[in-house]
Amino acid sequence: MKLFVALTATLFLAGCSSAQSASDEPVTMTDIQSLIGTPTAQSIESCKVLPVGKKACGGPEGYVVYSSETVTDERALLNAIHRYNEKAKEEAKTGYSTCEHIPEPEPQLKGGVCWIPER
Repeated sequence: MKLFVALTATLFLAGCSSAQSASDEPVTMTDIQSLIGTPTAQSIESCKVLPVGKKACGGPEGYVVYSSETVTDERALLNAIHRYNEKAKEEAKTGYSTCEHIPEPEPQLKGGVCWIPER
């Protein structure tokens, strides 16, 4: 019985450490786009825009669009973007960027897919 308890505790702790190390992995735009998938929607109200990245002068590097209809885990997406933005904020402290302000775009719905127009 003691061996079973020890084995169970070991497996539990190993699972916790691997889950923690996975959340410490840097998030890339590819990861974010993977969580978004194809942002299909029935109505424009489902199209959402979020800022990503950080410029040295302030403000986001850009924006991503997603559909609340097709994102299966919105909390995971928001967490990934938060982690991406935190890393970008640290990198922006020592970097250079244009000081151009990028206004938040209005999402569009065309052919059942959410998108944001090019600037």
